[in-house]
Amino acid sequence: MRIAVPSVLLVLLAACDTPPADDGSPSLVDTEAYRAQEVLVSVDDGDDGVARMLVEEDFGLQELDRLDDIGVSRMRIPEDASVKDVAAALEGDYRVRYAEPNYIARIAATPSTSDTYVGYQWSLDQMNVAEAWAYGRGEGVVVAVVDSGVRAGGPDGIANLLPGYDFYNNDSDPTDDNGHGTFVAGEIAQATDNGVGLAGTAPGVSILPVKVMSRQGYGDINAIASGITYAADQGADVINMSLGSAYSSQTMYDACQYAANKGVVLVAASGNEFASSLSYPAGYDMVISVGATRYDGSRAGYSNTGTGLDLVAPGGDLSRDQNGDGYADGVLGETFENNRWTYTFWEGTSMASPHVAAVAALVRAQGNYTPDEVRDILTRTATDTGSAGYDTETGYGIVNAAAAVALAAGSSGGSGGTDTGGSTGTDTGGSTGTDTGGSTGTDTGGSTGTDTGASTPTDTTAPVISNVDGYTQGRNFTITWVTDEPADSYIDFRDYGEYGDDALTTSHTLQFSGQRGTRYYFDIKSTDAAGNTAVDGTWYIDL
Repeated sequence: MRIAVPSVLLVLLAACDTPPADDGSPSLVDTEAYRAQEVLVSVDDGDDGVARMLVEEDFGLQELDRLDDIGVSRMRIPEDASVKDVAAALEGDYRVRYAEPNYIARIAATPSTSDTYVGYQWSLDQMNVAEAWAYGRGEGVVVAVVDSGVRAGGPDGIANLLPGYDFYNNDSDPTDDNGHGTFVAGEIAQATDNGVGLAGTAPGVSILPVKVMSRQGYGDINAIASGITYAADQGADVINMSLGSAYSSQTMYDACQYAANKGVVLVAASGNEFASSLSYPAGYDMVISVGATRYDGSRAGYSNTGTGLDLVAPGGDLSRDQNGDGYADGVLGETFENNRWTYTFWEGTSMASPHVAAVAALVRAQGNYTPDEVRDILTRTATDTGSAGYDTETGYGIVNAAAAVALAAGSSGGSGGTDTGGSTGTDTGGSTGTDTGGSTGTDTGGSTGTDTGASTPTDTTAPVISNVDGYTQGRNFTITWVTDEPADSYIDFRDYGEYGDDALTTSHTLQFSGQRGTRYYFDIKSTDAAGNTAVDGTWYIDL
């Protein structure tokens, strides 16, 4: 079966065009997105730093900067070296805890340039925010927006904006030059009751702006990890990350764990790739992962799903006008774009995540709750949507600000996860909202959570491979396919063996450099997290 199609131009953020071997065996071309000539390295070092210096010398590295909080250095590699090869060699050194490329992440939103201000925020109604304000608006809580920065001013603006830092340009001016971070910050803490513009979900909180993204909406793992640890050190109570990468980074994981260990609630967007796996950092277990809903409360089609999704919140759908007001159902916000302040509709899990971060801040304002307790309150009180109980499409449901804050206000203020989730949930469910706090919260957090955790290890179903495609360009060829659950990506060539990537994803792309005039026969293989393998083939492609 031939799968070659007409050549197309491939644009690669990072790639190596390694020629095939003399015997015609293909070479795997790297198509992952990361900073050229940079690796992130954690050395098992003492206080004197000798081991790190020796590693630098032995591998020809140059330290560019260091994240002291988590013991990671950003290193420049020799000009003629491959990022992946150097990282692999470092991983094999006994002095190195880990080494990895400095992967690229991007913001998780889609702006609309055609919609105008309508003064109506259906997102607040969907989350029952007005009822939550009876308990307060988040005063005394600091929410860090790790994003493209935040721009001060505007006709409405952020009421309480703190000084921050720019880790993308390494200076003390975190002014937003993209517009995304300003929009996100406004969803959390837009000035409210000032007779102008919009209302924030938690307008009493203070926003700590942490710029880690460029004007174009991209940033690397080093900048993001630096921003996370900085926010934690600055005393942030909640960190919102409306950004993501397809690659799981140990550096970013360590930064998130560092913040969680300091008592910070971490919230992140699940991603907008229509995928059945979560972006990172949303995919980490210490992070509250948030998907997006439409006006009618159903999951927005672009919103990533998968095991570990905690909640959904208003993210919008610019292809619909379900409320019939004549405007696309995006999330309304204020931002600075095209050199002017504007009210506009955007969609994305980037819009959903700050809604949950804001409700987490409202909960935090009610008592000294731990991150685990905040997660428990939010998931127990969520409004169930989609399939009954927990599901990987919508998590525990739509974040419910009124029910969550009522539950938090009625408890002892952070005495422990078990106490908070048990007796308080029953009391609040009676007085504030039986359906939300009582039956829905208990059913979702209890039976569904237990069943999901128990059934995962016994998974015996292999992933389903579909949408196989391929194309050639010169002596390069690319194979793509999708799976119905996260799985690794491997091509097994009849004459040359297996090549691939062990990262778990639902969208698979492998590119090879081969020998012209050669027909390559191969099988496609994908193995899920439980070890179940699917094989599809045999295919061939003519180069």
